[in-house]
Amino acid sequence: RQVARRLDEVISLVDIGDAIDARAGTYSGGMKRRLDLAMSLMHQPALVFLDEPTTGLDPVSRARVWDEVRRLNEAGTTIFLTTQYLEEADELADRVGIIAAGRLVAEGTPTELKRSIGNDVITAQVDGDGQRAADAVQRIEGVADVAVHGTELTLTAPDGSAVIADVAVALNGCGVPVRSLTLRTPTLDDVFLQVTGSHLAEGGAG
Repeated sequence: RQVARRLDEVISLVDIGDAIDARAGTYSGGMKRRLDLAMSLMHQPALVFLDEPTTGLDPVSRARVWDEVRRLNEAGTTIFLTTQYLEEADELADRVGIIAAGRLVAEGTPTELKRSIGNDVITAQVDGDGQRAADAVQRIEGVADVAVHGTELTLTAPDGSAVIADVAVALNGCGVPVRSLTLRTPTLDDVFLQVTGSHLAEGGAG
């Protein structure tokens, strides 16, 4: 009776519904992920490890898995989630740890980690010589750093809104056409690139 009752609860929780009577081989990728989750919850664990549970899922299925993870956590289950999608960590996690070369190189709440970057990020997509465009903007007062990746420039600044007009003028004056210019606050992707890049550079220097 306990098994039957718990099965009904878990099926309802992960929204498998009538598909529970079908062969698992007929399930979509999202349904298989939810079945995995249901199996791991049968015994009402206090701690659940989820290893990249949304890899390969379409956006709708990913959102449903996110909802289920939130409900589990709100019900009192501690969840240890590994993921390659940093927006997923930002959306779901109370605390985030970033691993590089097998070592934990940063840890904190998503907000703390993003604040550790400090600077706003300005991204410019150009047609032509990215390095010439970078040379034109790196001397602007208030720009902390400039990185070039092909035809994309990434600038960091303590106050991006105060310097983006100067960046636009400098890019216009250097003769390299600009396709887009955007300003955003730091993301966990920025944190990851900074801390893992610094760690690998230190490892290489050692």
